[in-house]
Amino acid sequence: MDEKSRILKNLNNDKSRPVSFIDSFGGSENQMRFLLKYLPDESLKDINLILNNANNDLIEKDKINVLWMHHFVNQKEAQNLISKDFVSKLDWIVYNSSWNFEKHIYQFKIPEEKCIVIRNAIEKIDFKEKSKDKIKLIYHTTPWRGLANLLKIFKNLNIDNIELNICSSTKIYGKKFDSSLGKKYEDLFAECKATKNVNYLGFVDNKNVVDLLKNTHIFSYPSIWHETSCISAIEAMAAGCEVVTTNLGALYETCAPFGTFVNFDRNLNNLEKKFSKILLNAIKNFWSDKNQNKLKLQRESINSTYSWETRSLEWIKFFDEARSLKR
Repeated sequence: MDEKSRILKNLNNDKSRPVSFIDSFGGSENQMRFLLKYLPDESLKDINLILNNANNDLIEKDKINVLWMHHFVNQKEAQNLISKDFVSKLDWIVYNSSWNFEKHIYQFKIPEEKCIVIRNAIEKIDFKEKSKDKIKLIYHTTPWRGLANLLKIFKNLNIDNIELNICSSTKIYGKKFDSSLGKKYEDLFAECKATKNVNYLGFVDNKNVVDLLKNTHIFSYPSIWHETSCISAIEAMAAGCEVVTTNLGALYETCAPFGTFVNFDRNLNNLEKKFSKILLNAIKNFWSDKNQNKLKLQRESINSTYSWETRSLEWIKFFDEARSLKR
């Protein structure tokens, strides 16, 4: 069995995951698929790569145990990192942002020498000139991260020549997840469908989301979720979209210096008012020369620094060093 098939088999057989890997197309699962696509098979020799699950049963004594952790400290799958016994069995923990690394170190007192930060990555996105007919907004992440807030903001803006595409569904994490949580958001999705100038598209696979981004002007994301990176924002920036979001979690680290930020406020009414003003300003100034120059620099920088061509080299080097230290 080749190395990639071995790792995929382990992922598919892990029944302790809250979502089935084979059935889920969330950010973490897609990052794993891209990693396996871009790395040569021999890079994974002797590596037991565990995704987002601090579970003792996943440790392999004859392998280099690497936990790739995208989750925030409050997620169930991260909680066992409080166990010194479990952490002692890990050779490495890879974090997707410095912010997430720092929060885990503080929360779980993990030895820093076992940790490394390797940021997320995307496939490069070809630029397409945006239409000047109308400004198109997009929200392309899960509903609990700020969709209800955005819908309220969008309704209150009430601008005729603005269109909002919503790609959001619990189906992204598979049938089991959707059957247990889907009903919770049915009313919100129905409201999306009934709102003027909103196109509710439900679950859209990643390739088609990227095609949408090429025709989109602004990723409008009033995030109320502790993002530990934000692949949606990275893809939007690479496609030449303005990103208007909050500074919660790792969003500032991910999107600076190009993103437009709203200071997070736990009073969501205040947050919505602040976000509405900044989003309106972003809409009005989208076609300004200054903003267009920024967006050009943004898409060039993001496609370079966040590309899998760049990131795969970091992973290859890391796995090589992990093997050399284990000998």
